[in-house]
Amino acid sequence: MKISPFILPSLILIICFSCSSDDDGGTTGNDVQQQFLDAHNKYRSDVGVSDLVWSKDLAISSKNWAESLAINCDLSHSDGAYGENIWMGTTDAFTMKDVVDLWGIEIANYNYSENSCDTGEVCGHYTQIVWANTTEVGCGVASCDGSDVWVCQYLPQGNYIGEKPY
Repeated sequence: MKISPFILPSLILIICFSCSSDDDGGTTGNDVQQQFLDAHNKYRSDVGVSDLVWSKDLAISSKNWAESLAINCDLSHSDGAYGENIWMGTTDAFTMKDVVDLWGIEIANYNYSENSCDTGEVCGHYTQIVWANTTEVGCGVASCDGSDVWVCQYLPQGNYIGEKPY
């Protein structure tokens, strides 16, 4: 199994909206979970794939990875057993929906018939969101030097070379 190269490079944007977080980084409250799920499942519904469910284990893993990245205010993938989207933006400036939408807008860069990203563009965050075989998601956030580092992890992972997401 090889992961497709169009999952990298990671998208980094610094823009302002509004966001709040719980003591655990906003990953466990039912309302927060539902916001993440609704944002993801809108994109999945648009292409006819089943909804994701929230995974507490993935949320904990995502939060731990976000905290690890926040130590150096860095973005890199964990290279673990999960699919993963990462992103960084101004602290307390983004809602969960904002972050997922910034991944989801990559649909404009994805050519389904060719199963590829447009030349020089990123679309792997979007394809992970809509990967049909993915059934679970968990997300976490941590702060560093005026920025929030967001991580969502997916099980089973997607973005396999030569496979279409749906």
